[in-house]
Amino acid sequence: MKTALTLIAAVGFSGSLFAMDISPYKVGEKLNAEQAKEMEKRFKERQVQDWQVPKAADIDKEPNAKEIRYGIQLLDKTVETVGPKVANPNLRYSGNSLNCTSCHIKGSDGLPGTMPFGIPFVNVMNDYPNFRKRSMTIGSPEDRVNGCMTRSQGGGKAMPNDSTEMKAIIAYFTWLAKGTNPHDAMQYIGLPNVDLPNRAADPKAGKALYTEHCVACHQANGQGLKTATYGKDGSYTFPPLAGDDSFNNGAGMSRIITATKFIHANMPLGATYKSPVLSVGQAYDIAAYVESLPRATHPDRAKDFPNPDFRPADYPVPAYFNGDKAALEKAKYGPFDSKK
Repeated sequence: MKTALTLIAAVGFSGSLFAMDISPYKVGEKLNAEQAKEMEKRFKERQVQDWQVPKAADIDKEPNAKEIRYGIQLLDKTVETVGPKVANPNLRYSGNSLNCTSCHIKGSDGLPGTMPFGIPFVNVMNDYPNFRKRSMTIGSPEDRVNGCMTRSQGGGKAMPNDSTEMKAIIAYFTWLAKGTNPHDAMQYIGLPNVDLPNRAADPKAGKALYTEHCVACHQANGQGLKTATYGKDGSYTFPPLAGDDSFNNGAGMSRIITATKFIHANMPLGATYKSPVLSVGQAYDIAAYVESLPRATHPDRAKDFPNPDFRPADYPVPAYFNGDKAALEKAKYGPFDSKK
């Protein structure tokens, strides 16, 4: 399938193979508004290839199979391999008790980030370097991984680009891209577009829906279900959605539109974009409830999205609104443009 790109991944990882065919700018280069719009146009005009995932059984045929499998382990067992309680303090990169697969859903073969519209990793090596609105710079795959380490993974620390762990994650991403068309986009990447209700989201209604559909796994108040070994390794059977063990307020999932799309396409457990359990409106209200729960604060949040023209509508940073409480509340709960 070859069509114009209609969806750019809002959240997720991206890689830097075939770099200069995607971006004329260098990684780390700061862009002005005109250059940023040029980069966005480049991505929107890319061709879209069919969804494809290599077979897990073929990993052992690769010369770097051990490295690829370590990358898989890091993404699937993040808490146990690089979490805040691992024995080796030098490996404590993640700052909370989420695994990468808490958001980057495993597909039918059990590989991290291989679920359509589950914020997949499948095509990441064809997507970057790319423009990052959050910093107005060109980012690398390593930048994107480390953005998650310090946001989605709480107050973690960056992995050095030349670390064994970073190389393993990139090796897995590279293997996932095997057989794809270089530079092209792909179907079902990121999260699906949805028609949001023409109203503000309702956290109270969301709490009732959460109690009906979500509490069995994520527990009351989004506290998650801890394993028997939590005291030793910080692990959960079902991830927390609030508190210090969950994503902080600088993460992509802290934004209500992103959370709505994710919940609609992937939750509760077993739902897919083809067979959703929750309507968009229900997901919208549940997202509002989840975002209303307490969570850690990202220290540099006010520095995000320095150009107002490139800020997402659903990122409620008080410094953006100069005391305008109504505008801040709208950024928290909407209403937003219906097509997102």
